[in-house]
Order: sequence, then C-alpha cells, then structure tokens
Amino acid sequence: MRSCVLLPASALVMALVSGCGRGSYDPSDHLRPTPPPKALPENVDFELREEFDGPCTARTTIDVNLGNTPESFVRAAHCQIRGAEPSAELITDWAEQLRTREWVRRIDVVRSLCSDAGKSCPLTYSDPWKEQVLLTTPCVRKTQRDVGAVLMFFSECPGGVNCDLDWANTHASGMDAPHRLHAFGAAAEGYYHPDNAGFWKRELLDARWAGLQFLLVNTYGPDLGRLGRLSEALADVDGGIQIALLDDTWSWGRAQQPPPWNVAPNLADAEGAAQVIYQAKWKPFFDAIAPEHWYRVEDRPFIYFYNAGTLKPLTAAAAVVARLKEFFTADFGVEPFVAVDRAFFQDPGMPAVADSQFLWDTFGDEDSHFNLKGVTHDHFMVKWDSIGRDHPGELATDNDRLVKGPQLLQEALGSSAASDLAVFATWNDLGEGTGIHRNYDYYHQGQWLTPHAFMRLLRAAQCEE
Repeated sequence: MRSCVLLPASALVMALVSGCGRGSYDPSDHLRPTPPPKALPENVDFELREEFDGPCTARTTIDVNLGNTPESFVRAAHCQIRGAEPSAELITDWAEQLRTREWVRRIDVVRSLCSDAGKSCPLTYSDPWKEQVLLTTPCVRKTQRDVGAVLMFFSECPGGVNCDLDWANTHASGMDAPHRLHAFGAAAEGYYHPDNAGFWKRELLDARWAGLQFLLVNTYGPDLGRLGRLSEALADVDGGIQIALLDDTWSWGRAQQPPPWNVAPNLADAEGAAQVIYQAKWKPFFDAIAPEHWYRVEDRPFIYFYNAGTLKPLTAAAAVVARLKEFFTADFGVEPFVAVDRAFFQDPGMPAVADSQFLWDTFGDEDSHFNLKGVTHDHFMVKWDSIGRDHPGELATDNDRLVKGPQLLQEALGSSAASDLAVFATWNDLGEGTGIHRNYDYYHQGQWLTPHAFMRLLRAAQCEE
C-alpha cells in the first residue's frame, strides 16, 4: 500500500492517474520478490558507522548504542531523552567517567539521564558497526596448548531465556531480529537460538577462527534434544573444532522440570545416582555427537562435571564418578577423561577417581591451575557483568563485580602458555557477561572494541599470522 499526501485540486487528476489516490493499490506489489540479504564481507576490518551528528530530537525508545565517542554518545542520549542539547558540563562529566571508571556503562548513563528527566525509557541497542564480517582465515597453530571454552545454548531469541536485551551488557547479532550471521542451508538469516543450526554454525566457525580446539557444551539435560542441530552444524563446517560435555547439574531436583530431572539423584546411593545421570545425560549426549567430533584428552573423550549445589552429599561423589566412567567405557569402548569441580573433592576419594579438577569462579583469591595426573589444566573466567540479570534496572557501582576489558584474558593466555589445556568460562553467556565470543557492542574506556576483540586475542596467542 502506498501512502499519499493531500493535494490541491489542480494536482488531484495527475495524482489519480499516477496511482496515488487515497487507498490506491498497485496489484504488482505483492508479485515483486523480496531481494535476498546482501552477502556479508569476509576477512576484512570492521568499520564503525558514522558518528552521531543530530538532529537533536526526542525519541520514544532510546538507542543506547548511538554515538561512538563518549561526548557524542552523551549528546545523543540526552537528545533522545529530552529533545534538547545537553550542557557542556554534563557532557564532560559523563565522558570522563566513561573513560576512567570501570563500572560506568553506557546503559548507566542512559538510565541516569532518564531518571533526571523523570522518564521511564524503553531501550534498544543498535549495531554500531557498518557490517558484521565473516571470519574464515584458517588458524595455523603455533602452540602445543589446547584451548577450549564453555558454550551455553539456552539463548532462546527473540525475547526468551537469556535473550532479554536489557539483561545483557553486550549483545549478539540475531537477538532481536534474524541476522545473516546465523544463516544455514536455504535460510539466508536466522535468530541466535539453538533450534537454528545457524546459531551453532556461527559459534563453531568463530571459535575455530579464534584458535580454539574445542567447545564444552554446557548441558543441563532437558535440553538434549537440541543437539541434533549442533550435529548438522558440525557436518556443515567440515572439522577443525571439536565438542566436549560440560555436565551442568543445575537442573536436578527442580519441580518444574520433567522426570527424571525433577528429582535429584542421591550421591550416597552411588549405583542408583550413576545410573540416572549416565542414562539421562552422559549417554544421550555422546550418542548425539558423532565420535569424530569428540574432543579428547590423551585420546579420551573430555567431560567437565560441574557442581551447582544440587547433587549431595559432596562427600560421596567419588564412587558416583567412578561408576559413571565404568558405564561410559562399557558402552563406548573408551574411558572418558573427567575433570571434576573442586567442590566434589570434599570426598577424600576423588583424587584417585578424577582425571583433573577445576575451580569455576576464578575472581577470588584462588586460581584454577592443576596437575592431578600429568595433565596441566588451567581454567579461567575473564569477564563478568551480571547486573542486568541479578539486579534489573539498577545502576552499576564500584562495589559491583564488573569486568569488561581484555586485560584478564591477556593475563590468562600468558600464564597458561606452558599448560596442556586451558578452558575459558565462558564463550557466550550473555546474562553473566562472561562471554568472549562475537558481540557487537563491547564498550571499554570510552571506545568501541571490535566485535571480535576477545577472539582476536585468542587467535594471536594460538595461531601464526
């Protein structure tokens, strides 16, 4: 349907002839094919969009990502909220905070300005880059260290679990609209959603480009049915990246979950607990992923066994893990290499059963570097911002855990250089802000970091250029 404006009488006849009468319709409109999305550029530099330069007008929905420099951003935010130019003092104050205070985020500036204006502001987050870029240059490995990262797959976009835009500090393409990055097969675009094989394909390709050897798929259990799309993507990318299991035990014992997840196995019953865990999770996971895609340590399939506080007693965990390994060996003909969360080492028998151990949260005083049975294994968490998830709508303060920049990743890559194995937690958790995958709005110390900023650091550490 074409929209028209009211015309003076002298122009009315011409308008009717041209087909612009009130309610006019061109019957050929619906026959015109929708042009396919333009192909994304490949292996080129990311380019920022033009700087915001007005006009200074109010908007109903505030774009948090409008404006590149701190000064331009503050002006853009103030204009959108109030429809008027900000003072020079206000621009200078907020710009200085953005450059020097780690905890001050763009969203905090917007929410502060909205509060000052007495307004409740719906927010949106545009992509500040002209185009996303396909990253396909092969990684020629230069190190003996294997590097992997935990891959979350519960982002049900748009608007579903782990996909509220205000919940995340940084954003992935495909969260609020289909994107060409997540194309697969005949679909030219897709959502950031595990039911879309294009989601898996993009994460696999980006991880491979970054120099990772494997992704630990964070599996709760009720989500196992989505692994078929992962298998499709693995076949499509043609190797170069492998898969391990992170057994996330969080789902056990939750009444809203279907059986058997609604009842937590009792670790004091080693045989019963191991049977339930193995049959419900370990076996179906490795049945779903072809063996040629399994990541192995010393030729043994790699499994992370994570403590979420649901399986108890911790002092009885060793016999369960031992039995799980026996079940796996009987079915698949190879014993798995099992790294166990340090919490389960409250069982004094665990050092004899586990092949390695890890400490999940490394922001405390302890690190996670272990050599339990001849394999040096490091585990790192290098980014964090869960304020949107844990305290929705609140402003960050200097008392919050807020780690946005690449410094910890750089330190981790250096300290683990001589290790056999390094794991990063996580590749892509949006809600906790731990992701080091492709995000389009990393903003740190007053400037946009490229969407592949953290990936590029990994690649530099792992690959020849």
